[in-house]
Amino acid sequence: MVTKMKTKHDTYTLSVAQLAYLMSEHQIYLDEAFQSNTRWATLMNQEYMRSIIEGRAITAITLGSVDEIVSVLERRYGPTHIDYKFFKDLKDQGYKYITIDGNNRDNCVASFINNEFPLALGKYEIEEGNLVEFEATNKQKYYKDLDSEVKRCIDQTILNFVVVTQSTRKGLAELFCNVNKGMTLNNQEKRNAIPCKFGQLVRDTTKKYAKGFGRIYSKIKEGNEVIDQKKINRRYPDELIVKAAVVCAHGISKGLNGNALDEAYGDGTAEVIAFNRTDKVIGQLTKLAEKFGKDAWRADGRDDSNMVDFIILLDHLNRNSVVIEDDEKFYNWFAESQLERTSSEKILYTGKKGTNVRTYAGLLRASGANFLTIREEKLIDSISQVPDDILTFRDTERNYDPKIRYILWLRQNGLCAISKEKIDARHILNGQVTHVDHYDPHRHGGETSLENARLVFKQANLEKGAALQKVSKELPT
Repeated sequence: MVTKMKTKHDTYTLSVAQLAYLMSEHQIYLDEAFQSNTRWATLMNQEYMRSIIEGRAITAITLGSVDEIVSVLERRYGPTHIDYKFFKDLKDQGYKYITIDGNNRDNCVASFINNEFPLALGKYEIEEGNLVEFEATNKQKYYKDLDSEVKRCIDQTILNFVVVTQSTRKGLAELFCNVNKGMTLNNQEKRNAIPCKFGQLVRDTTKKYAKGFGRIYSKIKEGNEVIDQKKINRRYPDELIVKAAVVCAHGISKGLNGNALDEAYGDGTAEVIAFNRTDKVIGQLTKLAEKFGKDAWRADGRDDSNMVDFIILLDHLNRNSVVIEDDEKFYNWFAESQLERTSSEKILYTGKKGTNVRTYAGLLRASGANFLTIREEKLIDSISQVPDDILTFRDTERNYDPKIRYILWLRQNGLCAISKEKIDARHILNGQVTHVDHYDPHRHGGETSLENARLVFKQANLEKGAALQKVSKELPT
C-alpha cells in the first residue's frame, strides 16, 4: 500500500480573531502526534502574546487542509486507503484543519481571547493608527478588560500560515520533523510524529499512568523527590511503553533496537493487537512505582534496562497465569535478585569469536535479541527462588505455587514425566504447553502434594487421561 506522496502547500494569513474563531468552533484538530510534550505555562504564553502584539510573531504556523488532503487521497488511492479514512474521519467530525506545527501557539491565542491568562504587566509597543503603545495594568491585563481600541488592534494582527494541501500521514510526520530540525528531536519524539492508532495508544497510556511514571522519572531536589519534567517532556515514558508493547507482542525475538520500536507504529501492527497485555504490564509496573518508588530498578545504574527486565518477567508471569499475591515482597525480591545478577562476575556471553565477553551487567547494556534471550532465561530461572506466598499459579481448577513446577522440572532432569521429551525452560510455567499432573489421579483420590506431582506436556497429559497408574506391588502371601 502506498503511504507517501509529494507534499504540496500554499501560504496564507489569518488574523488573531480568525484563528481564535476557528479554535473556538473546534475546526482545527490539534493532533498530539505533532505536539511537543511541553505545554506552555503562563509565562511562555505571555511572551508569545507580546511577540504578536509587537509584531515579532513572524514564524508561520503549519496546518494541513483536511478537505484538500481528503480530496487528493481519494483521487489518488481511493476510499479504502488507510490515510484517506484517517482524514475523512476528521472531516466528518467537522475539522477543517490539522495542526502540524504550532499547537502551543494555536492554544495560546485561543486561551488569551477566552481570558484564561493575562498579559504580562508593562508597556507594549503597538503603533497602530493613533495608538503608539498601551500599558497592561492590574486592572487591564485580561483580554475582556482591555480598551476597545487595543482589543481591535490585537484582533486584526496578522499571523502567517503554511497550509499543506497534499500529503499522506507519513509525509506530514516527515514535515513535522523537518520543521523542527532546529530542535534536536530524540528517536521517540520522531516516532510520536507518526499519526497512527499505536501512537495514540501510547500517549493515552502515558496519561493513564502519569502518577506512576512521575515516580519512575523523578529526581531529588532540595532533599525532596520531584518529577523530572524534562524526561517526561522528552517522552521517556512513551518509549518504555513502546518497548513493553514489543515484548508483549513478540517476546524478545525482535530485540528492542530502534527498528523494532519504529515498526510498532501503525494502525494494525501486532503491538496494536496485543496492546491489552501491554496496558496490563504497564499498569503493574507503575502501580509498584507509585507505591514503592523506583529503587528496585536501579541496579548497576541501568534503570531503563532493569525496567525492561521487569517487564519481560511480568509478561512471562501474565502469559502463564501467575498472580502476584504480595506486591511489596515481590518488588523487594526483584530488587535483591537483580542486584545479585548484576553483581555476578560469571561470564554469560562471549560472542562467536570469544572476544565479546559479558556478565549479566554487560548484557544490560545491549538490546539485541541474543542478549535479551539470555536475560529472559535468567529471569525465568529466578522464579524458583521467589519466597513462599508471593506468587500463585492459577488455572481454571486449582492453584499451584509456581516454584513447584520448577522443582518438578529439576527433579525430572528437564524431561516430561510421561513422554520423556525435553521441556524447555520457557515452557515450565506455560499452562498451554505443560501441566502439573498427579501420579495417582486427583479424581481417584490422589493427593495434591509434591510427592504425587509431576510436570508433563499438556498433550501427553490429555492423552493419558485420568487412568489409574499401574504400579509394581507384590501380592500378599
